[in-house]
Amino acid sequence: MTHAPTTPEEVRQFFTTWVETANAGDWQAFAELLHPDAVVHDPMGPAPARGRAEALARTQEQYAPFPDGHIAVVGEPFAALEAAELAYRWRFTGTHLKPIVPPGFAATQAQVAIDGMSVLRFEDHQVIEVTLFFDTTEVARQVLAAPPAGSPIERIVVLAQRLRARRRRRRRSERA
Repeated sequence: MTHAPTTPEEVRQFFTTWVETANAGDWQAFAELLHPDAVVHDPMGPAPARGRAEALARTQEQYAPFPDGHIAVVGEPFAALEAAELAYRWRFTGTHLKPIVPPGFAATQAQVAIDGMSVLRFEDHQVIEVTLFFDTTEVARQVLAAPPAGSPIERIVVLAQRLRARRRRRRRSERA
């Protein structure tokens, strides 16, 4: 049986609980919202997190580098018309005080603000799938892992990429 909150009141209550438990670091309460077979698709992760324990660990990994991290729902959530799915836009803010794992970015003490969107799918009144959408390049820029857009360093990175691409094309054409 699948069921997602359907009335405006249920949707608001669910998102209040979802976001407040994560922001408070109440991981036991957050875990109760997750289906035992939950899957989290995170663009920063090497692979989807599968199962409640991994899904919870991935969520904790997202907050850990930012001890003051806070997510806020932006606007109103969206409900699918004929599916047990909800989506919402969010803004995450926090101070980067610990390494980001994965991929291993060192702490910078930078103030970070990232906008994104999440799609949640429900089964048995719990979240069985979370798909996160956000600009990983922007995250990298804010934690000093990528150069600012349009900067001289970015132009050097682009030049290096072009040289590497040219070398790869040559190698492939030599093999053919």
